[in-house]
Amino acid sequence: METLSSARRPVRELRPGDHAWLAYSGEDEQRYVVGSFVRDGLDASHKVIYLAGSDDVDVPGMTGASPDADLLTVVPLEDARRPDGRFDPGAVLEALAGEIAGAEGGDFGTIRVTADMTWALDLPDGLSQLLRCERHIERAVCPSTRVTAICQIDRRRLTVDARAALAATHSTVVTPNPEFADSVLQIVRTFDPVGLSLLGELDASRHMVLDQSLNTVLTASHGEEIHLDLAGLGFIDLGALNMLADVAARRSNTGPLVLDSMPVQLRTIMETVGWHMLPGLRLGTC
Repeated sequence: METLSSARRPVRELRPGDHAWLAYSGEDEQRYVVGSFVRDGLDASHKVIYLAGSDDVDVPGMTGASPDADLLTVVPLEDARRPDGRFDPGAVLEALAGEIAGAEGGDFGTIRVTADMTWALDLPDGLSQLLRCERHIERAVCPSTRVTAICQIDRRRLTVDARAALAATHSTVVTPNPEFADSVLQIVRTFDPVGLSLLGELDASRHMVLDQSLNTVLTASHGEEIHLDLAGLGFIDLGALNMLADVAARRSNTGPLVLDSMPVQLRTIMETVGWHMLPGLRLGTC
């Protein structure tokens, strides 16, 4: 949940001064988005600072990799717990400021910061102290010409009101990089529910990219139902619908292919010809 004033940017389009918000739905989304942020930074020789609740953390995107220690620094935040068990925002800000100053002294042109702050919710008064911390980080990052930041938190641990309050402390909402994007069609991975969001127009020349994107999601789905969000789709040809029906039929014994938010005209056509009754295919929410 984000505020109306929040900018939305794919992770590859984040830029210095962005204090971005990621309320991830699970480890798959966290690895997908934050992993891209970390890997792209290291590939570009940016300084990457990862703030963690402890030193026993798997940095998203780093499985099996051995990055240059000068480029990637993991900062455990054990000192951010006061003796009374409460969260100390000042300790987080002090650690972050020290790492940024060190990176700037090392002549890094761009500094990437990311932190999973979910652990703070387990501490007494954790949410209010986390909100305080985020407001300070917002004021520190937004004027910067070098620092880009993503604050991560497990959305399953938050109430609707808590998500809204935390989102309001960030200037940017980070989204996954598109699986495909051109001037006509954009295909974006979704994680809650698992699937794809289609925006634009889907014609015969783009069947292959849809098929490739679907295969990527199906491979990682572990037999779950797959949702296609069609709310932003202005046109889809019959060939693409046939392709979706074929995909649904092939996985009819696992999880269904669910078509969500279909335009009314398209839904009427599918119900008229009976495609909504095909094995493995289901019309979802309007």
